[in-house]
Amino acid sequence: MTESTRQQFQIYLPGLLKVLAENLYSNKKVAIRELIQNAHDSCIRRQVEGEEEKYTPRIDVTLDAAKRVITIRDNGSGLTAAEVTDYLATIGRSYTRELGEKLAIFSPDESAQLIGQFGLGFLSAFLIASDVTLITQSIQSESQALRWHSSGDVHYDVRPAERNESGTTVELKIKPAASFILNPHVLAETIQQYADFLPIPIYFNHEALPVNLMAPPWEASEPGIALTEYITRVFKSEPPLCIIPLGDQTVDLGHDTMTIPLKGFLFVPPRSVVSVREYGDVTVYIRRRMPNFCATPATRWRRANCPAHWPDW
Repeated sequence: MTESTRQQFQIYLPGLLKVLAENLYSNKKVAIRELIQNAHDSCIRRQVEGEEEKYTPRIDVTLDAAKRVITIRDNGSGLTAAEVTDYLATIGRSYTRELGEKLAIFSPDESAQLIGQFGLGFLSAFLIASDVTLITQSIQSESQALRWHSSGDVHYDVRPAERNESGTTVELKIKPAASFILNPHVLAETIQQYADFLPIPIYFNHEALPVNLMAPPWEASEPGIALTEYITRVFKSEPPLCIIPLGDQTVDLGHDTMTIPLKGFLFVPPRSVVSVREYGDVTVYIRRRMPNFCATPATRWRRANCPAHWPDW
């Protein structure tokens, strides 16, 4: 070749999914977190852009173990045909990130409610699913409902569909290798693990009450009682010997100071915890949801993807 030519990158999707599975998303349960995160941001987008006084956001997760199907449904903003192409089928592009950048200056509080960032989360569905079907209806007037389907290769199919309200439904056909997530207790605990503090209610298997708390226990009207109940439920522990509240921390930078927003608690369990948990664990929530890592006091990172901006914690 004697002349310079400008060419475009080609993406081999199965290879990219393998990289995601082995590095960025090493825990298959993260697929549930990412899809709930997308549903959450779709609802926040409808709140921000729809300006509907009576809108009540919700997310529903249902399990049909016999058919090996998990369904995640929201009543958020939905997607237009152009948005399906621009965001759903374009790897690395995120409407949530772009909306957050628009809101950051004039509406920082609304921007902070959005939790999606990188435009990769939807791909995590293929860590647990052999087929993914999405049905979406945009809140934009005269938009047609669409059905998007992919088996995780380089192709996807889009066709007209029917949906009785705005929002998106994602149906996952679970792989044999991910059969563990078909256990209702495992799925419910996964939702709580990653999304317990998200402010939008998440209903599991048509239950009357949300499966998530929707607010951290330290924001309850009686935090002492709420913290004890939370520890008992989440950590399967008897009432703790001691609870230590955590608050904002001021860091001396020499020429200036910086306040790191921090809320939470540490607790002393009533008895020793065996084996690798002997030294305890620290669970960190960023923007009300648990990221893809945890740490011990010995700074042993159990998962990768450490965030770069500590003040976001």
